[in-house]
Amino acid sequence: MDAEDHFGQHVPLIVVMSMLIRSLKNHFMTNVQEPTKKTLWVVTVPAIWTDDARKFMREAAEMCDIKSKNLLLANEPESAAVYCMFLPQGKLNNMETLDLTGQTFLVADLGGLTADLSALKVLENGLLEEVVATTGDVVGGQNINDCFFQVCQESFRGDGWRKILSSTKPEEMLQMESDFESKKVVIGTDDPDDEYISLKVPAAVKENLERKEITLMDKAEKEHCFNFKDMEFSFESQYVRNVLFNETCSRIYTIIKCELEKEKLKDCETLVLVGGFSQSPIVQRYIKAQTKKDFPAVKFKSPTSPFQAVLKGAVIFGHDPSIFRSRISRWTFGIDVQVRFDGKVHDAEKRVKNTETGKHYCKDIFDIHVQKGESITLNAQRKTFKYSTLYEYQTSMMIAIYKSESTDPKYVTDKGCAKIGYIEVLLPERRKVRNVAVSMIYGGTELAVIAKDCETEEECKTDIKFTNMENKMESKTLQVSRHDESTCTTL
Repeated sequence: MDAEDHFGQHVPLIVVMSMLIRSLKNHFMTNVQEPTKKTLWVVTVPAIWTDDARKFMREAAEMCDIKSKNLLLANEPESAAVYCMFLPQGKLNNMETLDLTGQTFLVADLGGLTADLSALKVLENGLLEEVVATTGDVVGGQNINDCFFQVCQESFRGDGWRKILSSTKPEEMLQMESDFESKKVVIGTDDPDDEYISLKVPAAVKENLERKEITLMDKAEKEHCFNFKDMEFSFESQYVRNVLFNETCSRIYTIIKCELEKEKLKDCETLVLVGGFSQSPIVQRYIKAQTKKDFPAVKFKSPTSPFQAVLKGAVIFGHDPSIFRSRISRWTFGIDVQVRFDGKVHDAEKRVKNTETGKHYCKDIFDIHVQKGESITLNAQRKTFKYSTLYEYQTSMMIAIYKSESTDPKYVTDKGCAKIGYIEVLLPERRKVRNVAVSMIYGGTELAVIAKDCETEEECKTDIKFTNMENKMESKTLQVSRHDESTCTTL
């Protein structure tokens, strides 16, 4: 994906993201301190992001001269949960802290673009255990902004306004959106001055209105939004609640409700609202009222500075990443391999012949490493799977990694399966047949893979490539078979 710079040239998105991270890094170095070799940089990401999106963020950060060993990715709702646990008294709007042994709570991180949910339980030793897999949706404060601009556009007759808005200076539109962003979060407070929003109209719109080259719909001035005298977009709070906020609040609460209805969350005691969008009184009142109606036993809490929860929680998490004892896998992860063909078990169309040995194999087998819904304990030993080279003197194995919506997929071609990347295991020492033990590490915030040479016990160089390598992989994935004589072992 590319973006355009001010010269109209296409710039890779990863370059844009790395520029943003570098700017933050430079700000820290200028205003706080010069980093050392031991400085750990924590980058937060939405919990619903895929593994390839996380890999993208890691690579963008590494482009800013941040070494991989000094970089930690943190899930945003989990960071917020850590922040709330360590809050001093009085910072939870005069409510008791969350650090209660055995308590299960749901954190809803409401930002500009996403709503991320994480359900956690506090164990006796103070560690956190994920109860159900993180979830969320692409909905947040930006939806309100989009709705606002849609209403503005619908205030004009015909299509003439489209041409006018396209000629408006970008900085004017950004300034108006920024002004709206700061004002929308205070609508709904007890201050009567906050019961309306007034925003200046861009100069191009104002000039064409005065020349009557574009005209307003009758309802624009009479019903809700346009003050012709002051050339402002003005919204009464009731209109803001019912038109701009209602649908977004409803979508967010639907996600929360679906989580609280799950069997594993029947003992959930608390709902914690964090994130910049959660500081809106309209959002808080809506979700609190709906939660009280549907789940009267669930308490509602929000920090006094919800927009800082992720930032400060990420700092605490960076000091002790092991605070999360376990996480739930959102997918079934596995590897595309071949096994000896068995006509009683395998489909006939999956049968292939090894040209060197003459033996028949079944292709497209989904060799499961991690099952969907499985609780993965951090730093715990994982099962390893032995794989063999199919051809003599191979110098590498290209192993395709798949994920599935099913808990027990048979083939990587089954419905709900998708290739997420591959690992290339380098085998520089030429031997007739090589056996490699592969283990997926899952339980942190990123998926990782370890591969070892079964004969030498040396770790092979591996890396997950979350890229589209269809042509390259088609020729090499057939070079991996599950070791016929082995069962699952542990490192």
